[in-house]
Amino acid sequence: MKLARVGFWIIPFLAASASHAADVVVSGVIEAEAGFSSDFNQVDTSDITLATVELGFDAQINDRITGHLLLLHEEDDTPLEVDEGTITLEMGNGWNLTAGQMYVPFGVYESNMVSDPLTLELGETRESALLVSYEANGFYGSAYIFNGDTSKASTPAGEDSIEHSGLSIGYVMENDGYSLDVGLDYISSLGDSDGISAGLPDVDADGLPDPLTSFVSGTTLHAIYNNDALSVIFEYVVSDDFNATELIFNTRGASVSAFNIEAGYGFDWGTAAIGYQSTDEAFALSLPESRILVTASKDIFEDTTLSFEHAMDEDYSVADGGTGNDGSTTTIQIAVGF
Repeated sequence: MKLARVGFWIIPFLAASASHAADVVVSGVIEAEAGFSSDFNQVDTSDITLATVELGFDAQINDRITGHLLLLHEEDDTPLEVDEGTITLEMGNGWNLTAGQMYVPFGVYESNMVSDPLTLELGETRESALLVSYEANGFYGSAYIFNGDTSKASTPAGEDSIEHSGLSIGYVMENDGYSLDVGLDYISSLGDSDGISAGLPDVDADGLPDPLTSFVSGTTLHAIYNNDALSVIFEYVVSDDFNATELIFNTRGASVSAFNIEAGYGFDWGTAAIGYQSTDEAFALSLPESRILVTASKDIFEDTTLSFEHAMDEDYSVADGGTGNDGSTTTIQIAVGF
C-alpha cells in the first residue's frame, strides 16, 4: 500500500521532468568497500562490496513545486529500490508542504565516519508521510503524520489508518568562522524506525510487527558545531518503555537508547576523526554496547575520496545476554560523487 502511494507521487514527477529537462539536477554517489572483521565469537570474515549506489533527481517543476527522487542500492542489504520520492509545495514565508516517501525528521545522524552511527541504526525512520516545515532566521521546525507498520492490539480487526506523528524543532547559530546547530525531535512510535521494527516479533509473511500493547514514543537531541577545521557532533536517541513481550532486556521491557559523540579535524592532507558510541538496553536489536572509531579520509582526485576506518566494539555482558567479548572491523572505502 505504501509503495502504491509513493508511485502516485513519482509518476507526475517523472512526467514533469520530461517536459522540464533543463530544470532537472542529477546527482549520485558510488561507494566500494573492503572490510575485515572479527566478531564477538572471534570469527574472522572479509569481503569486498559495492556498499552504496545512490542516484538522485531533483526537479524544479515550476515556481512553487519541486520533485525529488532517490534510487538506492546496497549490496547484501538493499536491492535497487525507490528510497525517497517526494513532492514539495513552497508556500512562501519559509513554509513548505511535502508529501511522499521520505526519512522523517527524527534525528540528523551526521557523521565523519565511514560506517553509520549507532544512533542511526536505532532511530532512522523512512515512511510515506505528509510533512509541514518552516525555516527562517536560523529557526527550523516541522510536523508530520504517517501510517506506520505498527498497530495496537486494541485496534479493531481490518482497521488501518494514519495514527503516527512527529515534531522537530531546532536553531542554527552562525557567526564568523563557526556554526552551531541544536535540535530536538519527537516521534509518537519509535517502533516504526527501520532498526527497531526489524527487531519486533513478526506476525505474518509480510514481516509486519505483531500488534503492540501501546505505541512507544522516542526523542532525539543533537548539537553540531563546525568551524573552518573542527567539527564536533553530539546526538542522543531514546525510547519510552516497550512491553517485555515486544522488546525485552533482562526479563523486562526495554527502554532503548543510543549515543554518539565524535570530533573531526581538517588537515592539509585530508580529514581525521575519532568517535565514541554506545547503546543501552539494545541487546535484542543485535547492537553492541559500545563502539570506538577512528577514521581518516583524503580526496585523492576531484570528487573522489579514499577513507580508512577502524571500529572496536564491545558486546553486552553475559549477565545482560551478551558475550562480554570485544570485536573489531576495519574498512577501506573509495567513494565518488557527481
